[in-house]
Amino acid sequence: MSYLASIHPASAVRHAIKANFLAPDESSLLVAKSNRVEVYAFAIDGLSLRTTFTVYGVVVALLKLRPETSPTDHIFILTDRHDYFVISWEPEKKTIRNEKYAEDVADRFLRDSPAGIKYIADPAGRMLGIHSYEGTFLALPLIQPITDKRKRRKTGAVCVAGELEGHYPIKMQDLMVIDIVFLHSTDHPALAVLHQGNGPDSAILSTYKVVFGGGTWELQPWETSAPPLEQEGRMLIPVPEPLGGVMVIGDSKISYFPAQEEGLGVFHRVAEPTRFVAWGKIDAQRFLLSDNTGKLQLLFLDVDANEKVLEIKIETIGQASIASQLIYLDNGHVFIGSSKGDSQLIKLSAKDPRCEIIQISPSLAPILDFQVISTGHSSGDEQQNLYSSGQTSIVTGCGGFHAGGLRSVKSGVGLKDLAILGDMMGVKKLIPLGVTLQNPFHDTLLVSFIDETRAFRFDDEGEVEELDSFNGFAMEEETLAACLLSDERLLQVTPSRIRIVDATGGMVHSEYVSDSKIVAADVNCDLLVCNFGNTTLAVFNLGGNADEIVEVGRRTFENEISCLFALSNYPLVCAVGFWTSSAVALLSLPGLKTLAEESLGGDVTVPRSIAIATIVEGQSPTLLVAMGDGTLVTFSTNDNWTLSQKKSISLSTQAFSFQLIQRDEGLSVFASSANPSLIYSDGGHIMYSAVTAENVSYLAPFNAQGFPNSVVLVANGEVKISTIETTRNSHYKTLRMGDVVRRVAYSKERQLYGIVTIAAWQTFPTVNERHTCFVRIVDDYEFSVVNSYELEPNELVESIICVQLGDWDGKKTDKFLVGTGKIPDYADMEDGNSECKEGRLLIFEISEARKLLLLAELKLKGGVKCIDMVGEDIVIALNKTIEVYSYQFAMHGKQFLQKLASFRCHSEPQDIGVTGNHICVADLMKGPSLLSYSRTPMPTLTEISRAYGTQWSTAIDMIDANTLVNADAEGNLSIWSRDTTLLSEDQQQQQRLSRTGELHLGQMINRIRRIPDVSEHHATPNAVLQPCAYLATVDGGLFLLAKIAEDKTQLLLQLQANLAQVVRGVGGLAFDEWRGFVSPARVMDGPFRIADGDFVMRFLELDDDAAKGVVEGTGGGGAMPLNKSVEEVRSLVESLKTFH
Repeated sequence: MSYLASIHPASAVRHAIKANFLAPDESSLLVAKSNRVEVYAFAIDGLSLRTTFTVYGVVVALLKLRPETSPTDHIFILTDRHDYFVISWEPEKKTIRNEKYAEDVADRFLRDSPAGIKYIADPAGRMLGIHSYEGTFLALPLIQPITDKRKRRKTGAVCVAGELEGHYPIKMQDLMVIDIVFLHSTDHPALAVLHQGNGPDSAILSTYKVVFGGGTWELQPWETSAPPLEQEGRMLIPVPEPLGGVMVIGDSKISYFPAQEEGLGVFHRVAEPTRFVAWGKIDAQRFLLSDNTGKLQLLFLDVDANEKVLEIKIETIGQASIASQLIYLDNGHVFIGSSKGDSQLIKLSAKDPRCEIIQISPSLAPILDFQVISTGHSSGDEQQNLYSSGQTSIVTGCGGFHAGGLRSVKSGVGLKDLAILGDMMGVKKLIPLGVTLQNPFHDTLLVSFIDETRAFRFDDEGEVEELDSFNGFAMEEETLAACLLSDERLLQVTPSRIRIVDATGGMVHSEYVSDSKIVAADVNCDLLVCNFGNTTLAVFNLGGNADEIVEVGRRTFENEISCLFALSNYPLVCAVGFWTSSAVALLSLPGLKTLAEESLGGDVTVPRSIAIATIVEGQSPTLLVAMGDGTLVTFSTNDNWTLSQKKSISLSTQAFSFQLIQRDEGLSVFASSANPSLIYSDGGHIMYSAVTAENVSYLAPFNAQGFPNSVVLVANGEVKISTIETTRNSHYKTLRMGDVVRRVAYSKERQLYGIVTIAAWQTFPTVNERHTCFVRIVDDYEFSVVNSYELEPNELVESIICVQLGDWDGKKTDKFLVGTGKIPDYADMEDGNSECKEGRLLIFEISEARKLLLLAELKLKGGVKCIDMVGEDIVIALNKTIEVYSYQFAMHGKQFLQKLASFRCHSEPQDIGVTGNHICVADLMKGPSLLSYSRTPMPTLTEISRAYGTQWSTAIDMIDANTLVNADAEGNLSIWSRDTTLLSEDQQQQQRLSRTGELHLGQMINRIRRIPDVSEHHATPNAVLQPCAYLATVDGGLFLLAKIAEDKTQLLLQLQANLAQVVRGVGGLAFDEWRGFVSPARVMDGPFRIADGDFVMRFLELDDDAAKGVVEGTGGGGAMPLNKSVEEVRSLVESLKTFH
């Protein structure tokens, strides 16, 4: 029924580890991002991605172990479902190998630890440990060498030293654990446990040794102890040998306690109290600390000659991302993994700058809000308005604390600049030329202007020199066409002449001087096609060694010619477009007879560029027509050159031109414009992707020895040489705010973003946070702040939308509506009362000078959590109620808001969505409900349907009038429907929302945005999927939710079920268990009527035998035949790649 496609992977880094995973002599960095693990190789110039793999579960722990028989490290992985397994790298097959299949260590009768899951490894390689439940420590001892007496208990089993022996839960007397670590240089595995004392303001450090005795593992008190730490403890750092011991990191004090020396310690008072959030070890005496503002500090243990710690020194070395992981790699390089912003690779130095950023890995985490900005509207094509096409950008308010900002993410093909030739305004054409046909490299570039031609010569090293003249060419005119002919002569076509010269000496062989102006020209093998005076086409034969240029065809048309295309790939045909009739035609060569003609109905726009290209290998050529309004029209051709299967898609807002590029992946077509696109083949389908460059007026293939397989282009008046990326990637445009961007709105009328931001800072010595909030407007094109409006002290912004409201003269203009709440006093918050008792609804307009002007405000008894429009009225969500207001004018012209209706929610509304007169509400505890708003005879809000049961909702929106999509705090996505076909007397059943789909995403969804016009009326004919909503998560993931066509629903759902019986995840984890709905009250064994697009794509990875088994349903379980061939299923799945 629904299809979920990942369009941007999760980017929050919460876990990372350095290990010799890929090779014995090569260090790798393993980074966990939600349920995906990326493996990087490290070099001085940065990190390079070597491989990635998906885990059917959110990764919550990464540890390494080295079995005695393995040349590389094995990786221990724990998931959020408490399944653990061990993997290694198979170098011959370049794939993951399961060393130990998943074992479930969950215990639903125990209470989760409030500090989260802590995972640790004994430095001596004797044990791994997990603390995830209060009062329990899970010991995972490693098999020790043969001298270990415990090895004898493994009689009859093949045991390898260094492998996991098993898992053993051990009771702990310490509850409310803050942190836990293994200590260095101990006879037995020893734990240091930092836990809360008798009161919330006290912390206690205890140590234990983990011993085996009496047939069980247990904790026994150990030597190291410390005095009560009050509230100073947040993290523990085990100190390596030869020092040993442990450090306790607090907000204002750092303490060091040596091993086996009771009551002794070294203390350091922090100059400016701060909240440390991560640490990383450089060596036995140096450690890195990161606080919640991203400040990096170096901690140094000063020791005497006897290796006894004398003093703790700490100094600030720089500013970076807020770290969740600090991994020292080598040679002063440190990886900073962040879940609040970009991850970074930095270089430490003893000189300024002490901290230098070497590489940045962009992250969207956490996404608090977003807007979908579409640059095109297509018809008759499945790729309409898709993120993958590059025609849609997603602008997110993301990042935490000082890393907050506005970031636009767009899918597209990147251009990497290699060299800049110079600023050249008015370039009409770029023409690369070679010396001989046997030499594939270009050595000359002609740059054509309206009144001259310039020539540039490139040597083998890439050095360039401008030439005063070039081989007898007419340099004082614009060059319309030039090429190397088959007999190694050079052709030049200018508005006044056709000239053929010798390629080496420059002697003119022949010349044709025209009485009328040559407007355009193109070369097809030895035939030259010229447009004379916009109405006449003439064909000239350039073959042979004749001294004359022979005309072999001519035709005059009634309508003026707007564009021309002729290429050697298709020697018998050329294509033309016409101004007045807005038609395109295919003409035979050299006779210029009409083979096919099609009117494009251009009352408003006409063809401006035209091309023929075989984009999909094995298929017939495609005719591409660029219209003046930025629309691309395509036709399929056949052997007789007739036109069929007309399709159109908007690639730009203005005219563009085509250039054909031969790449390793096949023939592609580049569309030059202000927002250029690349048209290429992928999986047997024509794809359209945006290109990262802007304002490209012309591009041509360029293959010089110094710049092989490149392109030369004109962009923003600059001529440069670049390479085109081979794959489509996400590209980012960032506005760093330094504030948290809470909500985002967009005014299409004014081309402005409206954002509300929160600036936070800490007060000392209490380390409490204070806030100042702003309403800001950001220019869409320049991506810079235009104006800001500061809110009242202690006023917290909650929401913003852009709507059209009337002015006093009745004209409607875009206005921003902002909702706020008053932050309670700290005394009230300490009493557990954090609810906003007051709030305001503000209405801003944008002046001609682009300033924010406050038109009206309404004080309310509660924070305004959400705002939307229901018809002409404003609907808001307060602490307990949903209320509707009208925007009106008083007699004197002053604006005011009048309350019309109200509805009290079951607990607290978190989000709302509106379609027509229906309002869906995401209740904090009771899940989704559906309200109906009626304005006559009197305004009323009525609950017409709701879900029964407990569901902690986080986001909601409506797909249509009776269907909504809801997300909860457990990482589940559910789709609900209201059945309107039931008899009216069955009111009880009508009031119950029916769950029509559910899936466990594993990431908490912060925001859902419905795609407008997804009704049947606007659906693309014969489309397998119809996009209906975008979803954004805390981990920085973006997803597309789509409806599956009725005739394909059962096929895709059954394909997923069949795949689940064949494809197993790493560690042997099952797909169904991972994607099944999960909550404290209910756990399902698989997804319900939602197809996971990423999992369906795995069908393309199967070999023929495995694919046949999936199609025939021979995998057992719930597998059933699909009644399709393998080729049909593969073609269907290939077509779905356009949605990812």
